[in-house]
Amino acid sequence: MSWIPLEMYKYGMIKLGEFKLSSGIESPFYIDARKLFSYPELTRRVVNELLTKIPLDAFDMLVGVESAGIPLAAYIACLTNKPLGYVRKEPKKHGTGNTVEGDVAGKRIAVVDDVITTGKSLIKAIDNLLVVGAKPTIAIVIIDREQGGRELLRTHGVELYALLTATEVFTRLYEGGLITRDIYEEVLSYLKSYKG
Repeated sequence: MSWIPLEMYKYGMIKLGEFKLSSGIESPFYIDARKLFSYPELTRRVVNELLTKIPLDAFDMLVGVESAGIPLAAYIACLTNKPLGYVRKEPKKHGTGNTVEGDVAGKRIAVVDDVITTGKSLIKAIDNLLVVGAKPTIAIVIIDREQGGRELLRTHGVELYALLTATEVFTRLYEGGLITRDIYEEVLSYLKSYKG
């Protein structure tokens, strides 16, 4: 698994600089996991690693969060033969006006996204699933940025399964000689500020 951060960095999925995240948080790095799906062989390898960390008996169905969670959930569904649905960010403006797509009522759900920061977008998806009678039990992401998401999900009875933490990603990049010690220490200091 130590190869994953190196490959993601090589393909420009891990960026350094000053970024504003969708949560409004400022960050010295950005993880663009959406790019992963442009590389099918790499995606297959990453998802196979992710599957080794997920309790497949803990859910009946996968539900991807728009947008990057949808292709990730689809990959997992294909490899595990589990049903697939998805949650929109906003209700559809035409037709049925659904926010949740798929036959989710009464099913134990694994909610899927690419990256988790604060967890607020996943909680919004979980709330939408609860409204239609689904039972969210776990959340699955590629990378946990360690900025409160895991803890927030836990308060809602949902356990997070992440392939990697941001600390693990940057440790591997530093050990692999792809980032300087200064950058590594800056990122670790930034992440530590969210751990209280």
